[in-house]
Amino acid sequence: MKPDLIIFDMDDTLLTSQNKVSETTKDYLLKVQQLGYKLTLASGRPTEGMLAVAKALELDKYGSYIMSYNGGQTIDIANQTVIAKQSVSKAHFDRIVDFCREHDMLVLTYYEGQIVIEGTHKYMGVEAELTGMPMIQVDDIKAHVQTDVPKAMAVADEDKIAHMFATEVTQFADDLAVTISKPFFLEFMSKGVSKGAAIRRLAEQRQLSVDNMIAFGDSANDLDMIETVGTGVAMGNALDIVKEKAQYVTKSHDEDGIPFILAQLLDVEI
Repeated sequence: MKPDLIIFDMDDTLLTSQNKVSETTKDYLLKVQQLGYKLTLASGRPTEGMLAVAKALELDKYGSYIMSYNGGQTIDIANQTVIAKQSVSKAHFDRIVDFCREHDMLVLTYYEGQIVIEGTHKYMGVEAELTGMPMIQVDDIKAHVQTDVPKAMAVADEDKIAHMFATEVTQFADDLAVTISKPFFLEFMSKGVSKGAAIRRLAEQRQLSVDNMIAFGDSANDLDMIETVGTGVAMGNALDIVKEKAQYVTKSHDEDGIPFILAQLLDVEI
């Protein structure tokens, strides 16, 4: 049976270490769309940071979706319509900022088409490099940002992020969803937001079956997506916990792992 959707995380899954889709993977994904398969992107990135890849894969031509902000926003890419959206309230954002200040972590969010940061860190420029969005640094991000935000991130060394996630973020459990995307990014979303939740909501809206979907991922924020769909695939470079939950483990993002396994699952040659 043809899957209802084939869903891809972006960073370290669909994209190589050079932050691009390889020609082999791109050509294969264009080929399967021509055969009627529907592709979807699901990323922690902001919507603006996903559009170039969506365009390169011609998702608008074939009619599909992008799920940004770890599932906080879902867009019908063909007509640029937001079909689902959950934001972090201004009050909760201010609380996140206080938490980051208390623990000496850079805090980042998205506001008026820009990445806005307070603080400094060696990884402070990574999000701008990945997404291509402009970034500004402010002295008081609580004063600068005056509305709800799609999500917020704490940026710190890997060991600190792991410690914060393991011991400190339970204080947000009643109000927010918290996950790790990259080892130095601790992400805060509205309660109930996740890639898996976005997939389930889309399936209900568009009368699709999650059991008849394939999803690819590599990191902690991909776990519930891998567990939600009928066929979860971990990249060769994925975290061990993702590999343990997936039905299949393919080659790495730098070895065209996506077409390698899809050629077997779909019986469509590379």
